[in-house]
Amino acid sequence: MWASDSKGEDGKDKRFVIIFGMKLIRGDDLGVSVQMREGMNFEAIGLDVIAAHEAGHVVLAHYYGRKVYGAYLQTRPLNLRDRGERSHVRYAPTPHIQEVHLNLGKLHERWSLAVRETLVTTRICLAGPIAQAIYQQKPYREMAGGQDYRDALSGLLLLERLRLSLPQPQHLDISYKHENILDSLANDILTLLTARDYSNYLQLIAQHLLAKQELSAQQISEMLEAMPRHQWHPE
Repeated sequence: MWASDSKGEDGKDKRFVIIFGMKLIRGDDLGVSVQMREGMNFEAIGLDVIAAHEAGHVVLAHYYGRKVYGAYLQTRPLNLRDRGERSHVRYAPTPHIQEVHLNLGKLHERWSLAVRETLVTTRICLAGPIAQAIYQQKPYREMAGGQDYRDALSGLLLLERLRLSLPQPQHLDISYKHENILDSLANDILTLLTARDYSNYLQLIAQHLLAKQELSAQQISEMLEAMPRHQWHPE
């Protein structure tokens, strides 16, 4: 569930609450405060689990046509104060956001693209914990998403802040604020990643990440070249 006091358009402070499974996330505009289970204890889980998690980000990004620049698996346990590089996936940021203000004559067209691509980024963020849940055979709501959930929330809050800065924001699409948006996106991801075509690629990326610890954009592209990708239909 996503709830808002809907007071932003008259200049009052905004408060958002998102409930995703059992995780409560709060955000004041872009000053994000998060309440959730602690992130993954990387010393307590195996590298295979972390590889599965990162593979979820890779597969979803590629599926939606978002450029993946690389993936990295940290094989050495790190504590919270350690400055060592953590496991991660690097992919292109949300497109179209910067274009919304450039031509207000095409505002609705550009806004639709901004909403669409922000929700793609949200899916990519959620795909890590969901891929991990699939690998560990656990309900995805039991996964502690940590930074992934923070990133997902930040993107949605940024989109809402952008909407409120535009002319007549009440006429713009706010489907991203639907009360069940995160659970709806999560269920779609779960369905996709458990389908045979995509589960095989998920395993392929995880296995190669385990073997090599780092994958380049070219290696990822070659491994996923034959994977069916999402096709956007004209509205």
